[in-house]
Formats: sequence, structure tokens, C-alpha cells
Amino acid sequence: MRKQILSGLISILLLTLSFSCGNSVSPTTPAIQDGPWSGSLSLSGEPVTFTMEGCEVTDLHVTFVYWGSDLPPDTVLWTPDDKVAISNKFHMTDTLSIGYYSYSMSINGTFNTPSSVSGMFGTTGSYDSLGTHYTTSDSCSWSGSHD
Repeated sequence: MRKQILSGLISILLLTLSFSCGNSVSPTTPAIQDGPWSGSLSLSGEPVTFTMEGCEVTDLHVTFVYWGSDLPPDTVLWTPDDKVAISNKFHMTDTLSIGYYSYSMSINGTFNTPSSVSGMFGTTGSYDSLGTHYTTSDSCSWSGSHD
């Protein structure tokens, strides 16, 4: 009976640890480092910054400059809501409208080691005014590291 209880407690402990963010009972899968992270978009080098707190990506800032397309030049700073990282991955989306402009974006990231991250960024921008309509879409990879 004691072996069954002990076995059950160990199973519950291991199951709990396996659902924790980036943590593992295996030393080959270390926890994601808390604190500030920074990187850049591969398309144009604009910054990507965020803070990792436990299992949560907080204060994400992505700057994207819409230029070289039919859309009039504009710089957008994305700041979506905080997101919990599932294991070693996160995904965030955001939309906003400013006057005649509307934008949507999607970003995902995978923590490759405890101190590096990479993923994809995608965005669509639209401009509508007095019968004039422009739309552009871009996507690119991004990468970063723990500061």
C-alpha cells in the first residue's frame, strides 16, 4: 500500500513539473531565463523587446515600419497583451486602427535554449480614404536573446 501511495505521489509531482513553463526534470531542457529579452526582425532590423516573468511574456514591443509598398509610410509600435508561454513557445496577435490606417500582426516565438529565442512575425496594413485603398502584407523571421 505504501508503494502505491508513494508511486502515486511521484507521478503527480512529475506530471506537475512537466506542465511548467520551460522547466523539466531533465537537465537538457533548462528553464527559460526571466528578465529582459531583445532581438530584431530579419526583414528590416526593427527591434523586438519583451520581459519574461515566470511563464509569461510581458511588455512585448515590436516596431514595424510600413514603407516601400503601396501603403503610405508609417511606423507602428505593437504592444499586445501579456501571454503565457506554453512549454517553450508563445504566440501573440494584435490589431489597431489609427484614423484611415488599420493594422494586424501576429508573432510567435520558440525559446531554443534558456537564453535564445526565434520565430516569425507577420503583419497586414491597410489605408482607406476617399475611395483610395492600399493594403500590404509582410512576414519575416526574428530572433533574440536574454539581455
